[in-house]
Amino acid sequence: MNFITIKTILLFSFFSLFSVIVRTQSNEYPIIPVPAELVPQKGSFTLNDKTQLYFQNTMDSSFEEAFYLFREHLKRSTGFDLPKANTNSGKNIIICKLNTNLEKDEAYKLLVSRSKIEIEAKTPIGLFYALQSIRQLLPMEFEQTTLSTSTKWNIPCCVINDAPTFVYRGLHMDVCRHFVSVEEVKKYIDQIAMLKLNTFHWHLTDDQAWRIEIKKYPKLTTVGAYRNRTLQGHNNDYPRVWDNTRTGGFYTQEEIKDVVDYARKRFVTIIPEIEMPGHATAVVASYPELSCSGGPFDVEGRWGVFNDVFCTKDETFSFLEDVLTEVAALFPSPYIHIGGDECPKVRWKRCHACQQRMKDEGLEDEHQLQSYFVKRMETVVHKLGKRIIGWDEILEGGIAPDATVMSWRGIAGGISAAKQGHDVIMTPSEAMYFDFYQSSLHTEPLAIGGYLPIERVYAFNPYVKELEPKDLKHILGVQANTWTEYMPDAQHREMMVFPRVAALAEVGWTSEKNKDFDSFAIRLPKLMKRYDIMGINYSRAFYSVVGTAINDGGLKLKLSTIAPETSIHYTTDGSDPTLSSPIYREPIPVGEKEMVVKAISVKNNKVMYIPYERSFIANKAGGQKVVFENADGVRFEQNGSGNLTDCTMGGRPVSRPDWFSYAGTDGSITIEFEKLTSISKITFSSANQNNVLVYSPKSINFLVSEDGTTFFPVGAVWHQQMAAAKGKAIVSFTPKKVKKIKLEIAMYGIIPNTEPNSGEMSALFVDEIIVE
Repeated sequence: MNFITIKTILLFSFFSLFSVIVRTQSNEYPIIPVPAELVPQKGSFTLNDKTQLYFQNTMDSSFEEAFYLFREHLKRSTGFDLPKANTNSGKNIIICKLNTNLEKDEAYKLLVSRSKIEIEAKTPIGLFYALQSIRQLLPMEFEQTTLSTSTKWNIPCCVINDAPTFVYRGLHMDVCRHFVSVEEVKKYIDQIAMLKLNTFHWHLTDDQAWRIEIKKYPKLTTVGAYRNRTLQGHNNDYPRVWDNTRTGGFYTQEEIKDVVDYARKRFVTIIPEIEMPGHATAVVASYPELSCSGGPFDVEGRWGVFNDVFCTKDETFSFLEDVLTEVAALFPSPYIHIGGDECPKVRWKRCHACQQRMKDEGLEDEHQLQSYFVKRMETVVHKLGKRIIGWDEILEGGIAPDATVMSWRGIAGGISAAKQGHDVIMTPSEAMYFDFYQSSLHTEPLAIGGYLPIERVYAFNPYVKELEPKDLKHILGVQANTWTEYMPDAQHREMMVFPRVAALAEVGWTSEKNKDFDSFAIRLPKLMKRYDIMGINYSRAFYSVVGTAINDGGLKLKLSTIAPETSIHYTTDGSDPTLSSPIYREPIPVGEKEMVVKAISVKNNKVMYIPYERSFIANKAGGQKVVFENADGVRFEQNGSGNLTDCTMGGRPVSRPDWFSYAGTDGSITIEFEKLTSISKITFSSANQNNVLVYSPKSINFLVSEDGTTFFPVGAVWHQQMAAAKGKAIVSFTPKKVKKIKLEIAMYGIIPNTEPNSGEMSALFVDEIIVE
């Protein structure tokens, strides 16, 4: 009978949530990801120089190899060697047993008692994951690289029965926008393994660099691995600012083999990504004959999507087969990722070879040509004994028969693929893109945009409700993506990945019923202290103060922080808050005068993060009821459109949460005052950044109503006027007492041929409507 007895299982039924366990026991169990079942016990097991290690004789040498890294790490930090025992009897022993009855290969069972530790596993990886749990139960000094002689090496007693929810749990790293050293890659693999993630997605090629040595095509690295300039600042900023330093780097095949072997020992699979048919500038700069136009080209120093892609002539497919043949020999992964995303068709439309290909293959349009490209490459990958993964664009024009889809443009692509019987890895940008901002503070280091605090990562469920049970089997798991355009160095990359990767780990491992953010928030600081010892430059945005404008008897500012045992100190006069400043206890009224609120989070008399700061402008519309109506489209709003009247201007870039965004048909915005209010000026403030599809409206009609029913016009503003005024539309009129204001908005709509991104639907970004 297994060591988890019926009595133990019955005992576990008394504990419905791990968070309850954490709070009610004297022992602490700060394991991330949280185990499927954990039953606390009293007391602890103490490791010392007499502790022995026993392997059941049915275990082969691979189980001992799985124990090796932990054993060496333990010896480094404690000095204990864990000599092998000849018998499993006695005390002060770690016993490893084979349990072939465990349902999943990665499952394990762990019993920690005062006298011994017992581990049951079906496979070496299960044993390895049990050791990662023990690692997090050990004192954090375990992470030291030098001997600690003063630490008592206690492990709290418990019973754990654990297994992952998803078979695929991945972290992606883009090494093309900025080169990432072998040492840094190994550091990510170490952290992936500790948190029981099992896949490292290595994005090796893009417009800005080709990073992997291909012996048959040396120019890919002598030319394609380097660029002569790199964009500084944000991609949306004008005028452009450049760093004209030549930069680059690549991995030799020997280095690739070394990293792959390093990952193998930590049970991490590395999936290489070789981008095609788009994001190919570094390739065609090296071999311009693979393009439609013949070049010449430079390796790109800008970020974005570029028109020069692989041509669909036979020479291209021969080249890619040669490349993938070398790649497949380096990576034992069952998959090769072929990209398939963001491939403009403009060159194909004008290319004789591509148009002839379409005619010969009976293809109706360039989307089907891309599908042909992907399907042809799938045949090559199959011949190499692998399967392909592609971003969700590979669904367009018809998906390759055996392709696995990474759904990044939301969850829709994953839903569609699963319903068609294809395997899916969920990686939607709004929940899984680690290049998004971690806090709403405008003092955060520059990022691409977006807003993804750790609690939003944690809240994602890959088993999306839109899928029926029969289709859920195709959801293999989850992955977070780290695109490095705005992460030029190792310190910055670590700050963007850690500790959000811990939330990712719990999403991938833990069942939805066992997830509890309050419990996670208690365990996370323990992991952060380990990061301190490891020298990882993690973000402390977990401790950031969040401000939310609410309408509660007038506009008020609600301050909060997700970190437990943390207080908030604030000021309202623009001065810097200190430990002596008032403690926040209730929402702060925001009147019709200008005001600057600053706040800090404090724990154990220590300021935990950079100060929150928010400036409020005089605005009669502040906190009033706002309705956005008569529209059919997609919008993002922070607080029921309340960020249109929260008395705060939006920050940069425009995708931050203090902006209201919308793409769709014409609509209207109505502001209703609680009482008749005298006004004489209305300012509508929007963004007009055409290079990223953001356009001020085609026109706005401003209307007012005294009775709330009948409206009268007070002015109109056209797109050209707003564009010239940096997105602002201002109307002034003789003072009027009004009950409602209405803005009738004609959207800019489809972008014309005279503008960048012609044919695309424009988006509207509004940060505030100011009424005076």
